Amino acid sequence: MVGTKKKSPHPQEPLSVESWCKAALNLIIREGVQAVSVEPMTRELGVTKGSFYWHFENRDALIHETLKRWETDQTRDLFARFGSIDDPYARLRILMFAAFEDIENGLFFAALSSSSEDPRVQPFLQRVSEQRLEYVTASFQALNLEPDEARRKALFAYANYVGYFHLLRAIPDRVKAVSDLSAYVHYLADSLVPSPDELAKRPKRR
Repeated sequence: MVGTKKKSPHPQEPLSVESWCKAALNLIIREGVQAVSVEPMTRELGVTKGSFYWHFENRDALIHETLKRWETDQTRDLFARFGSIDDPYARLRILMFAAFEDIENGLFFAALSSSSEDPRVQPFLQRVSEQRLEYVTASFQALNLEPDEARRKALFAYANYVGYFHLLRAIPDRVKAVSDLSAYVHYLADSLVPSPDELAKRPKRR
């Protein structure tokens, strides 16, 4: 008997918003924001366009949702992971090591920075960068540093973070071949974060 094709008893369900955003994040890391497109993503994920349009009106909506979730995660993560560390010296050093060890987030930030003039990207990139700088600056000020010195150190630390991941994204083999990441971060932290002994010698700010 010539049979007709049986329908699957378990029809494919649309991917969740979280799954789509994770796929978009990974694509942005690899190829940049401009690579986010409905058809290539549905082929890669093995789903239909209907699965995409179940959640999003268009690709800009997916990009917006991905960046919104990223910004929320950055805000939550910053205060949840480091806010309970009362000692600013320990907080700064732990924060620096954690930031450089989070390769995925660093590469995602570098990819976004490459599209910093894109109006879909710019507001998220600016808010996250400003928040990070404010948090690191406040931590330096908690060490009894003058506000100007705290701002300079925070900016220098952040510039090193941004530069490292831009290079890692652009020339990964060269960076991995010559960079001992732990030693790099140790050097950066030792250069920027005054030790308790050094701090003890400084006059107290009024």
